[in-house]
Amino acid sequence: MTQPPRSPLPPAWADRLLSWLCPPELREELLGDLHEQFEQHVAQLGQATARRLYLGEVIRFCRPYFISRRLRPQTASRSDFPFLPFLRPAMLRNYLKIALRNLARHKVFSAINLGGLALAIVACLLIGVFVRHEYAYDRFHTHANRIYRVWTQERYEGQPIINPVTPYILGPTLQATYPQIEQMARVETGNVNVKKGTQVFNERIHLADPDLLTLFDFPLISGSKRPLQELYSAVISEDIAQKYFGGRNPLGQTLMMQLDSLPQAFTIRAVAKTPPTNSSIRFGILIPIAHVKAFRSERALKSWFSVVPETFVMLRQGTDPDSLKAQFPALLRSQLGDKYTGNNYVINLQPLIDIHLDMTLAGGSEPVSDPTYSYILGAVAFFILLIACINFMTLSLGRSVSRAQEVGLRKAIGALRSQIIGQFWSEAMLMIGAAILLGLGLAKLVTPLFSLLVNQPLDFNFDGTMALFLVGLLLIVGLVAGSYPALVLSGFQPVEVLKGKLSLRGDANWFRRSLVVIQFGLAVLLMVGTLVLNHQLHYLQTKSLGFQREQIVILPINKTGAEGRQLVDRLRNALTAQKQVLGVTASAFPLGNSWGQMGYTDEQKVYRAFHFNFVDPYFLPTYGIRVVQGRNFDPANSADQFGAYIVNQAFVKKFGLKDPIHEPIRGLKTAHRIIGVVDNFHYASLHSDIEPLLMLVRYDSLRKVIENISVDSPTAPDVSVKLVAGNLPASLTMLEQVWKATLPNEPFAYSFLSEDLQRQYAADQRLGQLVSIASGLSLLIACLGLFGLATLAVSRRTKEIGVRKVLGASVVSVVGLLAKDFLQLVVIGVLLACPLSWWAAHQWLANFAYRVSMPWWAFGLAGIGVLVIAFVTISLQSVKAARMNPVESLRTE
Repeated sequence: MTQPPRSPLPPAWADRLLSWLCPPELREELLGDLHEQFEQHVAQLGQATARRLYLGEVIRFCRPYFISRRLRPQTASRSDFPFLPFLRPAMLRNYLKIALRNLARHKVFSAINLGGLALAIVACLLIGVFVRHEYAYDRFHTHANRIYRVWTQERYEGQPIINPVTPYILGPTLQATYPQIEQMARVETGNVNVKKGTQVFNERIHLADPDLLTLFDFPLISGSKRPLQELYSAVISEDIAQKYFGGRNPLGQTLMMQLDSLPQAFTIRAVAKTPPTNSSIRFGILIPIAHVKAFRSERALKSWFSVVPETFVMLRQGTDPDSLKAQFPALLRSQLGDKYTGNNYVINLQPLIDIHLDMTLAGGSEPVSDPTYSYILGAVAFFILLIACINFMTLSLGRSVSRAQEVGLRKAIGALRSQIIGQFWSEAMLMIGAAILLGLGLAKLVTPLFSLLVNQPLDFNFDGTMALFLVGLLLIVGLVAGSYPALVLSGFQPVEVLKGKLSLRGDANWFRRSLVVIQFGLAVLLMVGTLVLNHQLHYLQTKSLGFQREQIVILPINKTGAEGRQLVDRLRNALTAQKQVLGVTASAFPLGNSWGQMGYTDEQKVYRAFHFNFVDPYFLPTYGIRVVQGRNFDPANSADQFGAYIVNQAFVKKFGLKDPIHEPIRGLKTAHRIIGVVDNFHYASLHSDIEPLLMLVRYDSLRKVIENISVDSPTAPDVSVKLVAGNLPASLTMLEQVWKATLPNEPFAYSFLSEDLQRQYAADQRLGQLVSIASGLSLLIACLGLFGLATLAVSRRTKEIGVRKVLGASVVSVVGLLAKDFLQLVVIGVLLACPLSWWAAHQWLANFAYRVSMPWWAFGLAGIGVLVIAFVTISLQSVKAARMNPVESLRTE
């Protein structure tokens, strides 16, 4: 029997190649389709042409992906990702493409989310750089964890008096007594005239023990390794070297410094790198502390109650500071004898890295910072970031209906919920990553402006810490902002979606509305804080201080003792002859600066302390301070210079004086007597209460009965000149001319008293500016989100609006319809924010001894302001929708 002719077959080697490359689940179907196509080609084109075409089809199927897939070990399959199928590379690429398409398709919402997140990240980065700078103080020293500042505490009528400065004798005594102390250095600051050639400058100098440069890490660029061993040696910083010597080598050169009546030549033995700004010791000129003898008495140098220098110690490795402190009472008992009662004098240790942010021990050589400001700014940054995250979540939930069909179709063709969650999370991470990059660039650009605002030279350095912070920010914000929308959207049921019966569940809708409430509540909190803060600052600037502060210029003399008094007299005689001058006076401490403290123990063993100032007889009339009892100092009465006091009312009350003019001060064994009592006036900032104050002309006779005197700097006089109102530049020119004619060898410098007083509140003013900016930023971000939600609401209700317009609805009624739901949420946010705002404002105002009462109008103004801004934001979309042609509206669906 004749066999039928066999049908032509494609090349066998091509089939084997295709079988080797093709996935098993596709092999049978693909080979069948190709064979069927081959048979058609044979019938139509002939066997040879059909074989060539078949071979071409197989070659086209040999793509690199299939070849690499076949060559690598087959260790992963769908079953390997039972819980995380969205982590497959193919799925990740798919998520990225879909995310980019969605962002490009919805440009308005993408811009709102990107802009809001970027602004929030800029705020976080800048505030983070500032807080990092604050907490990095003194941490650059190699042995920072072993270095401590010694501080003392005395008790006055049961109240502790804390001094961050110590007796001169304390440091050497501690080092000689306790082997646990490896090194010790004392530091004191002062202002002196420094002369190089014909140039004379008034410079702030540091006097220190030689071990200062080995105890701390202040690198020496050139010169001796132990440069302060010689009495008339000096160490200068790079900037001082550039100022006085330019590009010349300063080593071996001299600077003339006048510490007392005669200038002395100091030889430059080393040049140090300029100390960083985050250091609690920032010197320009450093000389041996032995030179304090030029302006301190021998008695003060040996007294345990005369506290002036800061004392630093470095403990040996492994030393427990608490066990060392427990040994200090025995030392005090041996040194003070009967004056030590067990708790009236305490020596303590403060870690070096805690100095900058410890307000309880303010008063060292460098100003400290209130950590409350860092906490407030950190909270503000968190609030702004939270508002931006809420924007992201609310807009994602609001757009859920428009993406419901996409989710439904994906689920219908087999997509797992984990895959859909991965898709929405990838979109969130992409958006947040782009916002971080944009925010990083913006933060770098505005860092110089932010540095000026906070008055700190901040460096925006992208280092490992910054990278870790940004990665953490990406993960945390991505988790917070992307989690809930992803979970809600992935939970849609495909049957309901494809039937058009989708609506957000009640809990999802409630959550979205709650987010809007929180968002505007935070905005109100920041706005109330801004209003209260600015109201308090205005109060500080306008409150009567008990003296005249306008048109007064301060001229520092920078000479102590008899020489300083002679220069004051010469300058006063020259200035009083000028018609622009209303008054001239001199004092050891000008108003607006820290005044000195004195203390003594009375006959009942009670320690009594008070503030003091050395003034001349013209001080009270020049400043307009009112004498309420007795009289002022009389320049013609020599007894007033050596045997008279003037005190304030707080002094009279604290010391229990019934008749201060005729009653001696309890326990003060001196012939001095009170000749006058003045009204209480604010010689210190309004952060603190008015303390007892004593004013005298000369200190000589009081020196013997005072146990404790604490001053921040040598008591060189400052001249206060009260000018006639008017042509201020001409008056300043007159002052300079008179100065140069009268004191030709002294550098001319001046400041305005009003500006000096303002500097007491510089930190509060900077905080006010930062909170004001943050308040505006938070409201802007919140309104961006509200604008996006209003846009979504309008798009979903376009047909409804069209029907209402056809039925005669007015523009006002349509706008009210759309705005009502949102404004209700804003009102709830305002009401919930008010109690929290009151508590926060009350806590901050408690830092001031003199403060405004709680301004209730601030809550109303903030609430109304937020409502008006929210309504305007909503109206931008509502009015547009209400004015749309109803025919066009009805065609949209």
